[in-house]
Amino acid sequence: MGRYHYWRLHPFTLDEIPNGMSSDTAFKRLMTVGGFPEPFLDGDERSSRRWRRERFDRVLREDIRDLEPVRNIQLLSLFLDALRHRVGSLITLSNLAADLEISPKTAKSWLEVLERMYLVFSVRPYTRSLPRAVLKPPKVYFFDNGDVLGDEGARYENLVATSLLKRIHFLEGREGYRYELRYIRDKEGREVDFVILKEGEIEELIEAKYANEELSKSLMYYSKRLKPNRSTQIVASMRREYDKNGINVTNPISYFGHFFKS
Repeated sequence: MGRYHYWRLHPFTLDEIPNGMSSDTAFKRLMTVGGFPEPFLDGDERSSRRWRRERFDRVLREDIRDLEPVRNIQLLSLFLDALRHRVGSLITLSNLAADLEISPKTAKSWLEVLERMYLVFSVRPYTRSLPRAVLKPPKVYFFDNGDVLGDEGARYENLVATSLLKRIHFLEGREGYRYELRYIRDKEGREVDFVILKEGEIEELIEAKYANEELSKSLMYYSKRLKPNRSTQIVASMRREYDKNGINVTNPISYFGHFFKS
């Protein structure tokens, strides 16, 4: 113990742009081909699709077959595809299980398998100090943004999620604190996409918007109620940052690049 420390290696994100590549190019590639080095550096969407299909085949048909007690790999592949279409939505495993004609217990087990294979990660609800909060199902995101099958909003939310997870894994490795990534949703439907917890206490509230620069009413509500150290709305398409009601409205390039440079 103490002779070496573990560090978790993530795909490329906006905090880690190669020399000679513009921020706009990096953002476009992350939104289309994902952050794994080969497709990201190549930037070719056709090659990326071939690479991704081969990666899924390798993980599902070789790694999982050798390491996990999963028999029906074909159904597991359909389960994975269903998750790829549901990024940003609440994942009710019983409903997903009914669609695939498997048991909820099997669906839960498969989700855990995909998490152990570092294909996906779950973001669970934050409920402490919120009497109107409800225990909701998790949201499921992909470590590689290119895995997402959905509109630009879903791909962008996934990009923010995986970038935040990379950030808190870095902080855990460097500082030694325990960090968690959660979301908030109450019975009235007020929702904030991400909550960063440091040792169980709220460090920051974050809302991800692809195009809408209007300040989120839910983010304003929870900022006043929970009084985090920071509240941030990250809008993909905006260029000019501003602060309002204690909330910083910025773009992803400024937000993530600024954090790691500091």
